[in-house]
Order: sequence, then structure tokens, then C-alpha cells
Amino acid sequence: MADNSPRLDLPYLAPAQAQKHVTHNAALTRLDILVQLTVTAFAATQPPGVPEEGAVYALGAGAQDAWAGQDAATLAAFQDGAWIFVTPQDGWVAAEAATGALRVLADGDWRALPLENLDGLGVNAAFDATNRLAVAAAATLLTHDGGGHRLKINKATAADTASLLFQSGYSGRAEIGLAGSDALSFKVSDDGSTWTGALHLRGDNGHIGMGTADPKYPLHIHRPGTLGASILLSNGISGSGPTDGFWFGYSNAAYFWNYEATATQFATANTARMTITAAGRVGIGTTTPSCALQVSGPVRPGTYASASRPDAAAQGAGAMIYDTGLTQPLWSDGSVWRDATGTAV
Repeated sequence: MADNSPRLDLPYLAPAQAQKHVTHNAALTRLDILVQLTVTAFAATQPPGVPEEGAVYALGAGAQDAWAGQDAATLAAFQDGAWIFVTPQDGWVAAEAATGALRVLADGDWRALPLENLDGLGVNAAFDATNRLAVAAAATLLTHDGGGHRLKINKATAADTASLLFQSGYSGRAEIGLAGSDALSFKVSDDGSTWTGALHLRGDNGHIGMGTADPKYPLHIHRPGTLGASILLSNGISGSGPTDGFWFGYSNAAYFWNYEATATQFATANTARMTITAAGRVGIGTTTPSCALQVSGPVRPGTYASASRPDAAAQGAGAMIYDTGLTQPLWSDGSVWRDATGTAV
């Protein structure tokens, strides 16, 4: 029979042993050190000047003075005015007295206790079967350990969802991520049950879709209904609804439109530069054209040198130019250019 136990190295009482209390007390002292193992510090190298009775230290490499020559990870306990050294075994767990941090001995090194294959973890909150990690706090910080930090949300297949869900009173209001496809989508809801896809970004070509989950163009805006796609830029102060703005996509046309008026206007600097009335009249510099085309101001046709005039027949009858060599306007009769007197030139 061995003299000591195989795990904690506790001394056994021998048959017919004298002073059995000495052996027994030595075993109790060792148990007092190791049971509910708590250390004052890990990786300690310098003994304290005035050791506290019962204090235990997990030594680091290069221990000095009364600890000199002891291996790293050795337990140094101050008992009955002397240091007792215990060699721990892999798998032993110790808690740091000041912080409660747990460490486990592995390959002769006290390492932070790994948290692996847990059913769940709750920080100031209770986890459940769906929310395996629950945190109740004013903020959650995820910071770098080096140059950067990436938060990864993975899903199994394209039809699954990997997203960030924003809630109000535990009811969904906005969601950003890969929701049912591999396109990045932004969805919103006002009741947590009916969702509207506001923005979609395709991963294969980077196309952006507003109102459509399948953008066909770099920017594809779709508005269901008779008006088709549109963009409205409005000051929001005149009228009871959208009163002015830029609309496009209706009948494959693009235009500025004043909702409360009967005319389409193109404007700069808050001034109408061109107006198309409901009757189809076009005004440039005027908002009330009285004929098919009314220009409020001089009109300048294209200017050409005499030798480089365009072909009159190709321009068509009625076309006008200004000849810089003749210093006069010319008009086409459908075959040749003529001056103001009707003479061919």
C-alpha cells in the first residue's frame, strides 16, 4: 500500500504508527489548501513581505526569495508560519479571491476557464431555448483585439435569415440583413407582423432596388400602382399632400411635376425656366405660353461659316441657321438655303 493518496498526495496512517495525529494533521493541512481552492494571485513571483496565514499563491516562472527554485504553476501556501508547496495536476480549477475569476490548469499553465458547449449564457438576464445569449445592459461593447473587429452572423442556406432585428416593446420595427435571400435588404414594419421591403442590394452586381427585391439596373425604383416609379422632393409646407417634386418612371418618361398645377415645370433657382401646359404648349421664360412655342427673349439659331453650312435638304423645310460669312439668317425650303428675301444662296 502506498504511503500517500494518488490525487491529492495526502499522507496515510500506517498500522501501529506512533503519533498518528501528526500524519492526520498534515493531511488536514493539505486539504485545507486544496479543497475549494482559492488563490490570492496567479503567476506570482515575489512573496509578500508579511504573508497572511492561509494565503495561497499560484507561482509564475522565475519565482524569487522564499519561492526560488519552484516550478511555474506550483501552489505556495503559508501555513503555521512557513511556506508549503504543492504541485497541482492538470484539470484542477482555482478561483482568484479578489475577482472570482476561474482558471484551470492545462499543460502546467493556469488558463482562463473555457466556456464551451454551454446550454446558454445570461448576463443580467435569463436565456431561453431561442435566445441562448441574453444581455440586459445599457450598452454592449465589442472591441478590437489588434487592428480590427468583425461581427459575423451566419446562416445555413440562402432561404434562411441572417439579420439584425430592431424592436419596440419586443415587436419588430426594422430589420437589416439577409432575409430569405442572399441580397442585403432593409425592411420596416409598424406592427411587427406586416413588413415592407424598403431597400435591396443585390450581391452579384451591386444593383440597388427601392420598392423591388430584384433590381434590374444600378438604381431601380419601383412604385406599385398606375403612376409607376417616382422620386418626390418636397418642402412639405404647401398644400395638403405632395405638392412639388421630381418624378420619373411614368410611361418611361422623366419630368418635373407640380402636383397642384396643370403644368409641368422645369425650374432652377426657384424660377420656372420651361413650362409645358396641359394643352401641350411650351413656354421658355414664360409660364403662360399662348401658342405651341413661346420664347420670352431672343432666339439664337446655330451659327455656321458659309463653307460649312449643313445640307438644307437634310435639315428639312423651315430649318433656320445663321451664316457668319453672310452675316444673316438663312432658312431651308427643303432643298436649298435661302436668305430673308427668298434668294437662294
